[in-house]
Amino acid sequence: MNTNDGQSAGFRGASRAQGYIENADDVRPDEPAENQVLTPRDIPQVVPQMGDNATNAEVPTSEQLLARFQGGGEGPATESAPPADGAPEGVEAVEAETLPEVTPSFELRVTRRDKAAETPSLGWRRRWRQLGFKIGPSAEELAAAELGSARSLIRLSRWLRSVGILVANPKGGVGKTPLSLAIAGCMATIRGGGAIVLEVADDPGALSVRAEGRAGVGVAELLRDMDEIRGAGHLDGYVSKQTSYAGVIGTVGDRDPLTADDVRRLAAKVDEFNTVRVMDTGNQPSSSAFHGALDVTDVLVIPVLDALDALQGAMQLLRHLHQLGGHAADLARNAIVVRMHDGRPEDAEVSAYAAELIETAGIRAVYHVPFDRHIAERSTLAYGQLAPATTTAITQLTAGIVTQLNNVLRKAD
Repeated sequence: MNTNDGQSAGFRGASRAQGYIENADDVRPDEPAENQVLTPRDIPQVVPQMGDNATNAEVPTSEQLLARFQGGGEGPATESAPPADGAPEGVEAVEAETLPEVTPSFELRVTRRDKAAETPSLGWRRRWRQLGFKIGPSAEELAAAELGSARSLIRLSRWLRSVGILVANPKGGVGKTPLSLAIAGCMATIRGGGAIVLEVADDPGALSVRAEGRAGVGVAELLRDMDEIRGAGHLDGYVSKQTSYAGVIGTVGDRDPLTADDVRRLAAKVDEFNTVRVMDTGNQPSSSAFHGALDVTDVLVIPVLDALDALQGAMQLLRHLHQLGGHAADLARNAIVVRMHDGRPEDAEVSAYAAELIETAGIRAVYHVPFDRHIAERSTLAYGQLAPATTTAITQLTAGIVTQLNNVLRKAD
């Protein structure tokens, strides 16, 4: 067999492999290279063998092992550090490396979904951005990011107790009941349940008519059996379940007028098994039931139309709350106004006057809910059947309510 520079072609690759043949001279000349068999004594020790101890075991350093792995042979011998005082001979002292003190973070949630879009992620804008052009996100992308942030706020907000939302306006027909159902539906859809609409009107209202399902019992029966209810399953017998996963307790048949104590007891019972309580009110802000509802309210929501009578009712309510003072006045100062658009003609002059009147009253949070055919039908309302523009508006409104709840409960702490 032909060889180059005295090295067997069959072992040319082996001579390059560390730990098998260190050089070609190690091949015994009295026997053909291809017939030679390596024995344990021909292989240099790289790990301690049986019987080795700390004084005779030749353990390669990490630098030598790294050099061998990279194909550099044995590599240069590194001078080991002198043994530390008191350390046995042959045992290298390892110098302790000082590491910076770092407190581990337990906030592992991905927050990028909570932020508005800063770069385009769809369509031709994304393509131009990838090519190096400075293209900002479109209006649709910004709106989608804002909606995602609102949903994240609703879903992730948490409180150490149940919260109460009061939907009120002395003027009838402004959308109190459908708005109550929509707010609770949005809460339950995003948070996975835990929201309930409770009728707290002094006289029977239309809540049970507009809600999905028909319960055989309601607030009157719940008051009657209050002391016997011990669990969520028992309370569910008085609740109309919605496809949004919200619950509704309205009025079935006739009943006596509710009192302030009745409302407080109802609220306390449903709060045992629900996180969010939305209260649908009547048209008498001076009634005992309404005052009882104020006592268990954290955020006040006032729906209005661009109509003089609806605006008059809202201003009447705000004046009444300021006159009561204390907690009621705080609710008025931080009230949220929702301008409902029900499809009826709206005068531009009246709309401008409504905006001016709301601003003059010191209302800082104002939201719009567009016309929705499903709401205008004045029949059973299912949150999932609302138009996309309506659910977007309700989501933004609900996020505003949640923000107010967070502020109120933070101040209470």
